[in-house]
Amino acid sequence: MKTLKYTLLSILILSIYSCGKYEEGPGFTFLSKSARMCQKWRPIQSVDGSTGVITNIDSDGSYIEFVKDGSIQFYNKDLMSFIGIDAVSGTWEFSDDKTQITYSYDVLGLNTTELKTIKKLKINSMGLEDNNGNKIYYEYY
Repeated sequence: MKTLKYTLLSILILSIYSCGKYEEGPGFTFLSKSARMCQKWRPIQSVDGSTGVITNIDSDGSYIEFVKDGSIQFYNKDLMSFIGIDAVSGTWEFSDDKTQITYSYDVLGLNTTELKTIKKLKINSMGLEDNNGNKIYYEYY
């Protein structure tokens, strides 16, 4: 009986420390941050940081994919099809406290590095915010 009490107490303590990392959730999960992040995401909504205007994004095949080995792949139909690129590859990593991600990629020889704050990271939805307060929300693709 004591073992059961200690096990339940340990689970409660672990859940308290793993709860609420991101502003918009989840409140609790058994999945690691990496397990939730490493999948293909389709953009569904953007929020302008200065005006608060919400824009729904139609599905056009655009995506961002985070891979467990630290690689990332982007495809933005409006931008990339215009310049004749299928997709862009790069690298990504969490910050030490896993509240932000940094990703880098090259487009036509121009290196770009971006830092995003994770606002939401659920198994089927994610929200990222740039340093201007602009947010993009994604769903599992």
